[in-house]
Amino acid sequence: MIRSPWSFVFVVMITGFLVVAQIYAALPLMPGIVKDLGISDRQASLIPAAFGLAYAVGFIIFGPVADRVDRLRLLILGLAGLALATGLIMVATTYWSLLAMRVLQGLAAASFPATALALVSQKVARADQPLAISMLGFAFLSSAPLSQLIVAALGLPIAAVMGWMALFYALLTIAIYVSCPREGAVQTAAVGATNSATGRNLPPLAAFVIAPSTVLLCLVSFHALCQFLATADPTIDPQRLRLAGFPPLLLCFLAPAITKRFGPAVTASSGLCVAAIGMGAAALGIDLTFCSVMLSAGVALAVPGLIAAVTFWSGDAVRARALATYTFFLFAGASGAPVFAELLYRVDASIGFALPGLAALSASGALYATRRRPRDTRSQTVPSASS
Repeated sequence: MIRSPWSFVFVVMITGFLVVAQIYAALPLMPGIVKDLGISDRQASLIPAAFGLAYAVGFIIFGPVADRVDRLRLLILGLAGLALATGLIMVATTYWSLLAMRVLQGLAAASFPATALALVSQKVARADQPLAISMLGFAFLSSAPLSQLIVAALGLPIAAVMGWMALFYALLTIAIYVSCPREGAVQTAAVGATNSATGRNLPPLAAFVIAPSTVLLCLVSFHALCQFLATADPTIDPQRLRLAGFPPLLLCFLAPAITKRFGPAVTASSGLCVAAIGMGAAALGIDLTFCSVMLSAGVALAVPGLIAAVTFWSGDAVRARALATYTFFLFAGASGAPVFAELLYRVDASIGFALPGLAALSASGALYATRRRPRDTRSQTVPSASS
């Protein structure tokens, strides 16, 4: 039986949303955890931090592993481990046991993003990969606001939330195994990525190190600074700004058309430039709702563009490693952003908005300069629109 790759992509998209939700879903649960476990706010802050640290370390571990073993098997085992670790939180009755389970969750969850993206690149024809990548990019990005809104609306304790999530992970593990095509896609006549790489070629540093580190640095810094500003200015509503930034995330689905016409580097570079405009506007005191919309629009183009660039410009033998490195630097920027924002807020909030914007603008220029890969990369023939 021939399985449709799009059924597989859809299941991976839903799974990706729920995996990345682990980063954000715990945030609305913090007041309840503080009350139930009798811990301080500082201790509670280590609960999401423990997951984030383990998640980042896991990228470094699982990226090389995914290039050496069967990727479907690794994906299944990682999701099964995540389901188990998530389920164990239901019986974690102490602060330290909860912290330990969050570390296990982070390590297991780290096996998913790079492995899933690399596996999708194997199973979907290259001409269709921009759309598949945009679907996954939208799932990863939309998880931040939607997971927090859903968990807050449900009002359930952490044990109940994690119990349901463990069940979903278990069901999706089965769904991924059943839906995954057993044959690879025929990679012919693809559009949108000049000189696709083979073998052990890695993308330029601008694509999988420099640019990714600025994307979520801008997004998280912006919302962290708005949160700080709201304490002194009651007219600033951080929740309204987050909601205003959600609809522009749908621009993820415009990214495939830009990528097919101009290539992934132009897509990502354009997104970073738009994000930089949003941050610059905030630094100049322009309406923060407008800035939130611009910033989200830029991120919505930058993320699928960067994923496509790393995917197309990495040889299959190192693709998962390159994607894991990209994801590590993406979330490294996000992890450092709150500390960065707090330090600069004490100096001047305008500087806090301006510096990440300048970093994104610089990364945009560096990435645009790499839009044409050298001709000696032993292409798999992915012609650009101009070729």
